[in-house]
Amino acid sequence: MAWAWGISPKKIETIPLGDYNSDYYLTLTYHAMVSRGWHVGYFDHDGIIAYTNISWPSYSEEVSARVKDGSVVIKSECVGYQGILTDYGKNQQNLDRLLDEIIYVEHVHLKNNLEESTQELIDSIPEKQFLNLEDPPMAGKEQLRGFFSPFIPNKKYFVTPILVIINILIYIATFIAFNILLAYSTGHQLNLSHGETIHDKFYLLFGYNHRTEVLNGQVWRLVTSIFQHFSLAHLFFNMVALVYIGSLIECKLGRWNYLLMFLFTGITASTASVAFHDNQISAGASGAIFGLFGILLALLCTDFYEQSARRALLISTAIVVGLNIAPIGEGIDHAAHFGGIISGYIFGWIAYFGFNHKNRFVKKWGIALAGSAIVIVFVSCSMVFLPRYQLREYDTLVEKMQNMATDLDNYFYGRDENGHYVTLARKEKLDSIELIALPEVQKFKKLAPQFNKLILPAKKEKAARAEAKLVGLLCQVYQLLYLEIKEQNMEKYRPKVDSLTYLVNDVRMNWEKGD
Repeated sequence: MAWAWGISPKKIETIPLGDYNSDYYLTLTYHAMVSRGWHVGYFDHDGIIAYTNISWPSYSEEVSARVKDGSVVIKSECVGYQGILTDYGKNQQNLDRLLDEIIYVEHVHLKNNLEESTQELIDSIPEKQFLNLEDPPMAGKEQLRGFFSPFIPNKKYFVTPILVIINILIYIATFIAFNILLAYSTGHQLNLSHGETIHDKFYLLFGYNHRTEVLNGQVWRLVTSIFQHFSLAHLFFNMVALVYIGSLIECKLGRWNYLLMFLFTGITASTASVAFHDNQISAGASGAIFGLFGILLALLCTDFYEQSARRALLISTAIVVGLNIAPIGEGIDHAAHFGGIISGYIFGWIAYFGFNHKNRFVKKWGIALAGSAIVIVFVSCSMVFLPRYQLREYDTLVEKMQNMATDLDNYFYGRDENGHYVTLARKEKLDSIELIALPEVQKFKKLAPQFNKLILPAKKEKAARAEAKLVGLLCQVYQLLYLEIKEQNMEKYRPKVDSLTYLVNDVRMNWEKGD
């Protein structure tokens, strides 16, 4: 069985009518579809649109028969997104079964009353039908024919290919610049913050999303990060999903509304990522793409689509979203995905009410104005109310504490800067401690309140409290070691030193375990 491939896999058969009456053939096709249990959403002199049943191997295909130039063009096309970009032979199977059923209906079911059945069916056609062959539910997907079709703008599929091309060009430019800077960095010393990698520095340079930068005023990252991707695979799967959902809804929303919705949901998703991540660099169009899925789900909950088409699209879309939004897997920005689909659902209802409003101004500008207001309020509230975590300050303070503790250990335990023990006379060692080490202990002691003042996420805040406690314990240890050396009384002070050292190690162990 021949498999169809592509973002919107389809199979097409052309049946020459010759002298055969087109209405007769459409009547046969109609009864064949009904016999197979398919749901007919449109029937008229120019053709039929129906949807197959939902089953385990299939979550519905759109099957249409269109009269054109003395022939009937029968097409079966997948409604939902197909894994590995293939239909697994479903569309060819639909066509084969339909053609077999047409033959059966002609020679058995309507053998003696085809003319009467045709007239009855034509007489039952409503004056106004929800669907039509000029603008079917999947009008945009019909444009995806051929390898280069996803990249070619046309009347019903215009903004999506432009967005795809922009994402690809930005990825290529970023990839080239990234590797040039990476090569440059191998022979030069870069100024990196504590815990920051070269990759992190370059990602931030290219406009990727990050909580600290955004909350410190770089709000533009909420937009630029939508068009950035971490890898070729990341870009590829996002663009496939964008072409799929864009081909479904762009022609229904209209070019400008569609573009605005893409940006609105993308910005909202980026903001959700900022809200839920403490220190994660994020990027990608997936938040905006899930937003577009959310818009489609909202419209499918209304009468925006014909009932049969709505049923097929709703089930297929719910399956796609359910499989992709499950909060499992590392390195996936689930916050952006959920933020996108929730905001998209809200924007979808706004779009529905805007399209159906009687006021011309609301119909034309309502979606843009309402969407802009929601995005501005959401981003503004996030900027005002989200805490600005002092993660870099924490990392710097930790590094300072560790360095000072190492130096103080060397003073009190008689080690050099390499950690090797050095034999010193008692007076020389005591002078070194009193003149250098004890003033440093006072400076070291001041780190504890600095740790306690930092604004940090819960886990880091717990770590900061542990660091502050360690500073206090170590200061007590150093004071006892000084007295031990000064009074030459190990029996008096050593048990206390050992007890405090045990507490220091216990705090460190519990902190590393996350307790």
